[in-house]
Amino acid sequence: MSNKRKLSGGFVLVFAILLTGLFATQALAQLQTPRVSPYSSITQRIGITDVTITYHRPGVKDREIWGELVPYGKAPGNPNFGSGNPHPWRAGANENTTISFTHDVTIEGKPLAAGTYGLHMIPGKTDWTVIFSNNSTSWGSFFYDESEDALRVTVTPQEAEHQEWLRYGFEELSGNSAVAFLHWENLKVPFKIGVNSTEIVINNFKNKLRSTPGFNWQSWNQAAFYCLQNNVHLDLAEKWVKKSISMNENANNRNLLGYILMAQDKKDDALQVFQENVEKYPDNWNVHDSMGEAYGKYGQKKKAIQYYKKALSLAPQNQKSRIEGILQKLEQES
Repeated sequence: MSNKRKLSGGFVLVFAILLTGLFATQALAQLQTPRVSPYSSITQRIGITDVTITYHRPGVKDREIWGELVPYGKAPGNPNFGSGNPHPWRAGANENTTISFTHDVTIEGKPLAAGTYGLHMIPGKTDWTVIFSNNSTSWGSFFYDESEDALRVTVTPQEAEHQEWLRYGFEELSGNSAVAFLHWENLKVPFKIGVNSTEIVINNFKNKLRSTPGFNWQSWNQAAFYCLQNNVHLDLAEKWVKKSISMNENANNRNLLGYILMAQDKKDDALQVFQENVEKYPDNWNVHDSMGEAYGKYGQKKKAIQYYKKALSLAPQNQKSRIEGILQKLEQES
C-alpha cells in the first residue's frame, strides 16, 4: 500500500511539472489562430519609391463608427494598460498600423524622411489629424507619446460608399505622387504623398554606376538618356554619355551625345557630332534623321530636307510615314 501511495504521489508531482511546462510552452508559443480583425498590407510604387501600409481590418458589424466606436478627438486613456493618457486612434486594429517609405517623401507638402512610422489619426467632424510617429512597434495607440511624432498633417475626410472592412488604398497615381486613403464605413480619409522621383532616380544612378552596372556602356547611356528625357542635369548627362562612348563607341551613344549638346544650346558642337555620325555610320538611317532634325531646329531647312530624304531611303517601314510627314511640312515652308 505504501509503495502505491509513493507511486501515486510521484505521478502527481511529475504530472504537475509537465502541466506547468505545457502552460509555459503555450504562453511562449503564441499559436496562430484567426483574428477578428485580420492582418493586411498594401504596397504602391511611386516612381521608384515603395510605400507600404500594414494594418488590421476591423468590420463595421452594424455599429456606429464615427463619434461612437471611434470617438472624435482623442480616446480616453486606459489606467490599466499603456500610458494611461488620452490617445489618438490606431487607424486600424490590434498592433500599430505602420507606413513605410523607401525614400524621402512629402506628406501634404511637408517633408518626411524615408523609414517606417506608426500611423495614428485623430478624427474630427470636419478635419482629421494624421500622425506619423517614430514609434512603430507598440500595441495600437495605447502607448502613444506625442514627443515621438515625426510629422502631423491636417486633412479633410470625404463621404464615400459603405466599406464594411476597413481598408487602405491609393489613387490619383502619377510619377511623382499618389493619394493614400483610409476607407471605412462611409468615410474616406485621404493624404497626399509626394516624391521627387527624378532626383531619386539620378541619385540611384550615381550609386549603381559605381557598382556592377557601371561595367557596361549601356548603363551609362541609359542614365544619360534619362537626364535628357527629363531635361535635368544635362551637364551630368554629357559626362555619362561620353563615358559610354569611351567604353564602346557606336551610333546609339554618339547620336545621344548630339542631342544632349543640342539640349544645352551647344549648337556648333551638336552639329559637329551629328556630322561625324553621318560620316562614321553612313548606312544608319537614324543618324541622317538626327542630322535633319538638328538642321531643322536651327532653321536650315534645305539641309534638313537633304538629310531627311536620305533617312527616308534607309529607314524601316514603320518610320517612313513619320519622315514623309516631316518632309512634306519642310517643303511647304521652304
